[in-house]
Amino acid sequence: MSMFKFHDSNFLGKSNHPEITATVDTYNGNQFKLVGDTAVPHATAAEVQAGDGYVMMNIIDKPEILNTDDYKVVSGEYIRAFRLKDFVGEKVDLTADIVSDAFADIAVGDTLVGRSSADTTSPMEWKKLADVTGYEVYLKVIKKTTFGLFTIDGTVAGGYLCKIVSTN
Repeated sequence: MSMFKFHDSNFLGKSNHPEITATVDTYNGNQFKLVGDTAVPHATAAEVQAGDGYVMMNIIDKPEILNTDDYKVVSGEYIRAFRLKDFVGEKVDLTADIVSDAFADIAVGDTLVGRSSADTTSPMEWKKLADVTGYEVYLKVIKKTTFGLFTIDGTVAGGYLCKIVSTN
């Protein structure tokens, strides 16, 4: 189902970037780098560590979509992107299907970082990493939730409430 949202967006006063073009199929919550105005998966873990990543959070604006699991932005379409570094300290909700680790293997206090092409599969998802030394920006799991379970569209195990953290 791939869902990502700010936990409390009532006071957000930071910009989003609606002019970003997808280069591959991209789902809500996927993280990536920008090359010009295009969204590209991080090539290496070092790129993820630099902390200049963006995340997609689009509104499902395709009326032909009957199942939210089918929603994606395909190559050439526009992404509404947020630069994670701009939102340090904010809380976000994300569904477990955009994290490569099993829902049961994630606990409160765990940290999530972006994947890269070096991971060979799902380079735009998130993964659990115990040692975030050297990572400029990462997510810290505050609570396991039922986010994503409220629909009959998929088999999402649950979700996470995370805080965006920076080492600086």
